[in-house]
Amino acid sequence: MRDSLAKNSATATDLRDRLITASLLLPIAILASLAGGWLFVLLALPVMCIGMLEFYVMEKDTAMQGSSLTGISTGIAVVLGFFLNLDWLWQLALILGIALTLVLEWSRQPQQPDRALKQVGTTLCGVFYIAFPAAFLISLRNAPQNGLIWLFVVYAITWGTDTFGYVFGKTFGRTKLAPLISPNKTVEGAIGGILGAWIPAFCILLFSGAFQPNLIPMIVAGPFLAVSGDLFESALKRFFRVKDSFVAGFNVFPGHGGVLDRIDALVWVASWVFLYLYAVGSL
Repeated sequence: MRDSLAKNSATATDLRDRLITASLLLPIAILASLAGGWLFVLLALPVMCIGMLEFYVMEKDTAMQGSSLTGISTGIAVVLGFFLNLDWLWQLALILGIALTLVLEWSRQPQQPDRALKQVGTTLCGVFYIAFPAAFLISLRNAPQNGLIWLFVVYAITWGTDTFGYVFGKTFGRTKLAPLISPNKTVEGAIGGILGAWIPAFCILLFSGAFQPNLIPMIVAGPFLAVSGDLFESALKRFFRVKDSFVAGFNVFPGHGGVLDRIDALVWVASWVFLYLYAVGSL
């Protein structure tokens, strides 16, 4: 009985913290998205940097820990390259990031060149996992046609999956979705999240006049990728044996875990929407 009361109290506290954080941060995200330009970039960059720092700190005390110094610097250059439409900037940043990381890590462990190569690979993983999706998100906002619409479609898929998945999971959740990766995720929650993402995403396209039949696969697949992104980040934490992703002093989302816990689905959905729209010629 006492354990049940404690569990219910913890759930209520978690929900309260989530609602408070969302009520404070959601208007900021929406206003910056509406404004676009540098204001949107200046919101995205700190979130990206903290997310990358969490990714690299997660690997602490392992032979494959990436370099936050070169990784985050490369990530910033990638985002600016996409924002300013300077392909040479992000391409050069990748080349220099690889070279500098190799030199830096090899100088630290001159007798272990294979370790340096692993660290270069992991550093690049942080760039591709977090920085490129941030750049894609900014590119979507800057699209000459329907930029704001594409951005809000990404939000609808991501937030719809997360919010309805949480509500349906807490209310109806019985069947574990992936117990070895994320014990709290349920099949019922995933179904609720998928349905809760489809409805607003399709509504945005329909009411904005941006709907086209060739966009249906993009919307249909989006929530599945959001769920996959959530599970992938959970798998990362289990692989590196860490409970939470946030870094002490940088927990900017109370009640929501670290930044990676908040953007784990967003990075997958943003990448999917950007690449799909690019492939069908809508960007």
